[in-house]
Amino acid sequence: KFLMHCIVFPYACKAVLRKNQLNDSTEEGLRFVNSGMLTDADLGVIMQHGPPFVCMDIMRLAMLEALQKSNSCELPSAMLNGAFLAMEQVLFQLNLNFGACLKINSTRMPASYTVFMRSFVIFFFVLASLTWAPKIKWLTPILVGFMAFVINTVIVIGDQMMRPFDLQWSGLPLQKFCVIIEHEVMNVSRRYSMLNKWE
Repeated sequence: KFLMHCIVFPYACKAVLRKNQLNDSTEEGLRFVNSGMLTDADLGVIMQHGPPFVCMDIMRLAMLEALQKSNSCELPSAMLNGAFLAMEQVLFQLNLNFGACLKINSTRMPASYTVFMRSFVIFFFVLASLTWAPKIKWLTPILVGFMAFVINTVIVIGDQMMRPFDLQWSGLPLQKFCVIIEHEVMNVSRRYSMLNKWE
C-alpha cells in the first residue's frame, strides 16, 4: 500500500499541475485501476479529496500501521520515534516541493509584458529598416527578417518557460520523471521480495 501510493503520488502531482484529473484518458489513473494497483474505490477517494495530499496521508497511515506492528515486536521507542520523525520530514519535503510547483504554475507572465516587447520590436525594426536601407540596400529585408525571427523566438520561449508543466517542447518531461520514480520504487519492492525469499 505504501509503495503503491509512492508510485501514484508523482502521477497525481503531474495531473494536478497540468490541470487534469487523475482518471482522465491522458493520465495514469485508469492504468493503475486496470493493473490492480488501485481499486475503483481508492481512485474515487483520491479524486474526491485532492490526489497528491491523499497519497501523502495514505503513505503516512501505512507507515503508522507498519510501525505499530513493529511496536508489538518490542522495538525500542527511540527507534520508532526516529522512524516517525524521518517519515514526517520526508512528507513535509514532498508537500513543500509540490506547493512550490503549484506556485510556479499559478504565476503567469503579465500580458502587458509581451505586448510591450512585441510593440518595441516592431517599432525598432521599422526605424532600423529606414536607417539601414541606404547603406546595406537589398540586404536590409534579409537582415531585419532574420533578427526579428530570432528576437520573436526568444519572446516565445520566455512565455513558454512560464508554463513549465504544460505539454510543449520547452516544458519539463514530467512523464519521464514519473516513469523513473515508478521504476525505482518497483526495484525497491523487487529487492525486498528477493531478500524475503533468501531468508
